[in-house]
Amino acid sequence: MRDSKGLKTEGCVFCDISSGSDQIIQETKSFRVIINIFPYSYWDDQGVVDHLMIIPKQHTDTLSDLSAPESVEFIDLLSSWESKGYDFTARAPGSNRKTVIHQHTHLLKLDRKTKKFTLYSNRPYINISY
Repeated sequence: MRDSKGLKTEGCVFCDISSGSDQIIQETKSFRVIINIFPYSYWDDQGVVDHLMIIPKQHTDTLSDLSAPESVEFIDLLSSWESKGYDFTARAPGSNRKTVIHQHTHLLKLDRKTKKFTLYSNRPYINISY
């Protein structure tokens, strides 16, 4: 697979997902909606019920590389999942919290129950919520 500049993207876990994979739950011309194999347990102090991601088929680390038709397709996908009760978020290129350098937008269905207490620690990873 190649990125928008024609460079090989070998080793990208999102580029390695091929059509027919059990991880894919929706596919459009330019995007795949996939099951996150490392789902979040909590987001915005709420429990996560379902965690999906929208990924461009073309390797890119930024939405600004999308063509006008791809941008419309992306917004249409976001709108359809938002109408099903999913929140969405994405990290900017260069973010030190972005674990895969391939643009991906998280779709999170939350339980809408705010936790009374949440404690996070980055090293070692600890998450305690009540």
